[in-house]
Amino acid sequence: MRHNSLTHVPDMESGSFKRWQTLIRQYSGIWIPTNRALFLKTSLLRRIRALDLSDYEEYYQKLQDKNWASLEWFQLIDTLTVHETSFFRHKESFDLVQHVCQQKIIQSANANSDCNIQIWSVGCSTGEEPYSLAIALEELSLGSLNEKGLRFFYGITGIDISYPALTVARKAIYDERKIHMIAPEIRERYFNRHDSNHWRIKEKIANRVLFLQSNLSQLAKAPKRNYDVIYCQNVLIYFRPEDRVEILNELVERLIPGGVLILGVGEIINWQHPELVRIDEKNCLAFQRQL
Repeated sequence: MRHNSLTHVPDMESGSFKRWQTLIRQYSGIWIPTNRALFLKTSLLRRIRALDLSDYEEYYQKLQDKNWASLEWFQLIDTLTVHETSFFRHKESFDLVQHVCQQKIIQSANANSDCNIQIWSVGCSTGEEPYSLAIALEELSLGSLNEKGLRFFYGITGIDISYPALTVARKAIYDERKIHMIAPEIRERYFNRHDSNHWRIKEKIANRVLFLQSNLSQLAKAPKRNYDVIYCQNVLIYFRPEDRVEILNELVERLIPGGVLILGVGEIINWQHPELVRIDEKNCLAFQRQL
């Protein structure tokens, strides 16, 4: 099956496709539907040719060897997931984050207490989303806290299954194409010129973001933390509908009372949770955990 390019994509029998579906879901939770069979085949071929293997079956058998597969899985999952993202990708959702966090600042000031906000970026890819969230919080008004000598703390935790994507995120360096839509004044406040074609996130922002490797399909085993906002967009599309519900239920468990869950519009249909109330925002899909 060795070929020099991806222009020739060898056939895959139905039984073999189902075995690959099952194997990938067992490892990562990612589900490849039948209508994406060509995508799966071309993704596998990239790895087969990179490893100089002969065919789908040889690659499948190699992945059964846990020692050999421990690093290879990271490469395969990276091939199966899309890392095309941008800063402030869905403006309405970031506006909602700012509104929710601004309200918490006011509530903390009224209660004469410091304000601490924790946000979880689920499926953070190469870092644009969590850094955008940090910038959004930097832009909040702290006047009500400052007047009383109160302090403001915040942290962003970004998780992703892809080690290569997280490596890019931690470097915090982005090419011109990635930031050309950012307002010049925001760019000047939160980015430094790295070279003629790249910009680097300023240290004061980078230090606010923690990146961790994590598999959403194994959330139930993960330690529980309490977040004010959980931001999960363009992630659920990789999972079967029933798996999406399980993931969402686990996310709710990690929201503080009054915390907000923000999803991608259209990623889940007719989902309800007894502890959540839908937020009435026309262009956002968001829920608030009841107090």
